[in-house]
Amino acid sequence: MKNAVSNQLIHILNAREERTALKLKNADCNLHSLTLTLNIPGIPKSNALFHHFFKEIVEELKVYLKSHLIDLSYDNSQFINDDAGDFFILSFTEGQTNPKKLKMLTENFEETHPSGRIIDVDIFSATNGHIGSGKEKICFVCKQHSAVYCMRNKRHNYTEIRKKMQEEISNYLNQKQKDAFIHKMVSLATRSILFEVSFSPKPGLVHYYDAGTHKDMHYYTFLSSSAVLGSYFKDFVNEGYKFSGKWEQALPIIRQIGLKAEKEMFTATNGVNTQKGLIFIFGISLFSYGYLFARQLPFSEKNFRKIVKKFSHNLVINELENTNKSKKTHGEKVYAEYGLGGIRQETASGFATVFDTAIPYLNENFKDITKHNQTQINQILQNALLKIMAVNNDTNVLYRSDLARLQKLKELSRAAVNDKNRYEELNNFCNKHRISPGGSADLLALSLLIHYIKKQKNKK
Repeated sequence: MKNAVSNQLIHILNAREERTALKLKNADCNLHSLTLTLNIPGIPKSNALFHHFFKEIVEELKVYLKSHLIDLSYDNSQFINDDAGDFFILSFTEGQTNPKKLKMLTENFEETHPSGRIIDVDIFSATNGHIGSGKEKICFVCKQHSAVYCMRNKRHNYTEIRKKMQEEISNYLNQKQKDAFIHKMVSLATRSILFEVSFSPKPGLVHYYDAGTHKDMHYYTFLSSSAVLGSYFKDFVNEGYKFSGKWEQALPIIRQIGLKAEKEMFTATNGVNTQKGLIFIFGISLFSYGYLFARQLPFSEKNFRKIVKKFSHNLVINELENTNKSKKTHGEKVYAEYGLGGIRQETASGFATVFDTAIPYLNENFKDITKHNQTQINQILQNALLKIMAVNNDTNVLYRSDLARLQKLKELSRAAVNDKNRYEELNNFCNKHRISPGGSADLLALSLLIHYIKKQKNKK
C-alpha cells in the first residue's frame, strides 16, 4: 500500500515538472503563461466531479477576462488531465495584456467566486517567472487561519477536507444547473407568449394589425403585460423546484405568485385583463416542470400530465362547484349555466386539448424554427390555433355568446385550416358577433411552451 502511494506521489511530482516545463518553453519564446488548477488535497487529484467543475471554471474565467476587455487567443491553450489533476495553460504576449495587470484580475476572480478557495489561477512571466500575490490564502475548512498554518499544524485531515470540498463543488454545480434551467424556462415561456400574440391576423383576437373585437387593448398592450411576466415565470419554476409538501398545498403557492403577476399585469395595462388565464396555466405548468427537474424525472408527456393532474386535483369541484362567492367570475357563471369548466377543467385533465390536438401538429410541422421564414411560422401558428379552436369549449366565447355560436365557431375553425377564404369567413364571423377566443389563444401559447421544452430536451 505504501509503495502504491509512493508511486502515485512520484507520478504527481513528474506531472508537475512537465507543467513547469511548458511554462519555461513559453518563456523561451518570450510568451507569458496563465495556468488554472484546482486546490485538491489528497489522492486522486481528479475525478468526474472535479473534472466537470474544472471545465466550468475555465469557461467562467474566459468570460470574466473578456468582460474586463482582456482579449486573449485560446487557439494554443491546452487542457491536461494527469496524475496531478486538471490543468489549463494559455500563453499570451505583452501586447495582449500586462502579466501584473492580469494577476490582479485573476486574484479578484478567485476572491469573488463562490468557490474561489478551490481555484488557483497563476501567472508566469517570461522575464520574471511566477508572479505571486503576497497574500496567504485562508483555510478552506475552518476559514479562520491561513491554509499554510492549518497544513503545517495538521489541523484538518485530507478526508475531512476532501469531503467538505466535494460537498461545496456539488452544491455549486447543482445551483448553476438549477439557475441555467430556470433561465431557459423563462426564455421559452417568454418566447411562447410573444409568438402567440405576434402572429397575425387572428380571429377576434388582438394581433399586430388590429385589436380584433377588443376596444380596450391593442398589440402593444399585450407586449406591455408580457414584459412584466418574466420574473414571475422564474418564481413559478423556482417554487416548483423547492416544493416538497402535499399535492393540495401546491395551488395556493401558485396562486400567490399568480396574484402578484396579475397585479403587475393590470399596472402595465392600466387595468385591462390581457393574460390572466395565461398566468394561471403557465404558473401551474412551470411549477410542474420545476418540480420534475428537481427530482431528476424525465420531461415526458406522461410525467408532466401526471404532476399537473395531481396539483390540480378537485380544482373544478373546489373552485366552480363548491363556491359561495356572491360575486362570480366569468368562468363560474359559465360553469353554472353550461356545466363547462373552461381553463380549470382543461388543467385538471392535464391539458388534454393541448396534448391531443396542438402538440401533435406542432411536432410534425414546427420541427426546427430556424428553417422557417416569417410567413411559414405565421401559417403554422394560425393552423395550430384553428385546431385548438375546433375542439375547445372556450368559456371566453360562451360568456359573451352561447353554445350555438360556440359550435359554429368550431365548425368554421375546422374548415379554415390552410384555407385563406374560410379563414376570412371565420374572422368576419368573430367580428360580427364580438367573439374573442382568448382561452384558445392561451392554450396555443402553452402548446408552444411545451413544444419548445420538448425540443430543448431532445437536443441534449
